[in-house]
Amino acid sequence: MVMVAGQRLRVGRSHAGKTVVILIEDTVFRVLDGDVELTTHARTSDKPVTQFRGTARTRD
Repeated sequence: MVMVAGQRLRVGRSHAGKTVVILIEDTVFRVLDGDVELTTHARTSDKPVTQFRGTARTRD
């Protein structure tokens, strides 16, 4: 799960630990792994994106 502009995007457990690209468009978020589009999510809020670099959350 990834949080973008206050909205949770499900990416999938099989992609855990991978670096993905999230394209931010006017009405949708597109999650890409290389050239492959993993998911498309409707954008439900108009909050601005304030941070452009994500950090990995690790579990011990």
